[in-house]
Amino acid sequence: MHPSCGNCVKHAIECDFSSAARVLPAGIVSVSPSSSSELPVSSPMTLDASPPPRNGQHQIITPHQHGFFPQSTINTVSPVINMTDMELLHHWTLSVPSSLTGKDDVEFIWRDVIPRLAFRESQGCLVHAILAISALHLAFIEPNERSQRMCIAADHYGEAVRGVKDSVSVPATIKKDNCEGLFVSSTLIVVYAIANPLLTEKISPPTEIPPWTMPAWLPLIRGVHSILKAVWTWIETGCLSPLLGGHTYIGDSAGEDEAMNALFRICTDKREQDADEIKDSAVSQAYFGAIHELQKNFANEIALRRKMVSLIFIWPISISDAFFALLQERRPRALIIFAHYCVLLKKLEGFWWVEGRADYELGRIERTLPEPWRKWLEWPVKMIRGG
Repeated sequence: MHPSCGNCVKHAIECDFSSAARVLPAGIVSVSPSSSSELPVSSPMTLDASPPPRNGQHQIITPHQHGFFPQSTINTVSPVINMTDMELLHHWTLSVPSSLTGKDDVEFIWRDVIPRLAFRESQGCLVHAILAISALHLAFIEPNERSQRMCIAADHYGEAVRGVKDSVSVPATIKKDNCEGLFVSSTLIVVYAIANPLLTEKISPPTEIPPWTMPAWLPLIRGVHSILKAVWTWIETGCLSPLLGGHTYIGDSAGEDEAMNALFRICTDKREQDADEIKDSAVSQAYFGAIHELQKNFANEIALRRKMVSLIFIWPISISDAFFALLQERRPRALIIFAHYCVLLKKLEGFWWVEGRADYELGRIERTLPEPWRKWLEWPVKMIRGG
């Protein structure tokens, strides 16, 4: 027994000092229920503390008995952590943002702001889009793991596309609090659609270059824009606004003037092939409009100098439905104009997901165009392949 202190005796109350020896710290058990001996008080932070020997044996006391780890009284299901997705998210944070922009001052948006948008959205499409691009980037930089990485990327891409389609199927559900996430998801879906075919061909190269067909990313760009343009003010004034600035047109294009004039010429000169086509004013107007928009993009000196990837998206959303239909029909003049647009892609090949795309499209256009029209590809061939 411990003696009581003077103050407790004076006030006739039980002394804490006298009872301390009889109360064990939480989680410490006695050697035996029948034993009158008590364990010494040991610090809960001493991991190797052990009770005194009894009959030559040491009793093993578990960490739970020591009270080091709390015991939950709530029945829960252990969450499953997908380590592959964790790896992809880590890779996104470390490496992907710098590959999506040529502007150091907006890189933080891809690294910090956009993942935060993804975590708060209910559809989940932006999370999947982020993971798809991260896996695709790993497929690009890790050739030995390319097939596996691309399978993972394809799974996330499919989920991202489904999420965006579900969201935009009812335009009334596109609101201020979710339009930014849909915009970024759609942008990353286009990035995937641009990069994926080239990586696929690295795994299974074609035996010969096939004819040109409409690349999937062109209608993707146009379709998403047609839906989001109604809420564009919210997007360009929100947290993503720094990504959308810098498009100031300065006069006419310099090095591209002659090439643009040649395009206008094939759409007006009745001595060229298929002159009857341009007698239709609606058709010739569609060609003129597409050339004019392309000329404006080449004149965008600030964006070109800063290598703003948004240049890739401007022309496809600026062309008319009439020109888009002519391109789908693979009309020679439309293909020649599109080949000139591919020079813009070449100027932005510092980004891994654009690398090789210009030559990819040009080769297929060459394969498709009848021989008399191929002379009009001289400038794109020179700009894209050199020489």
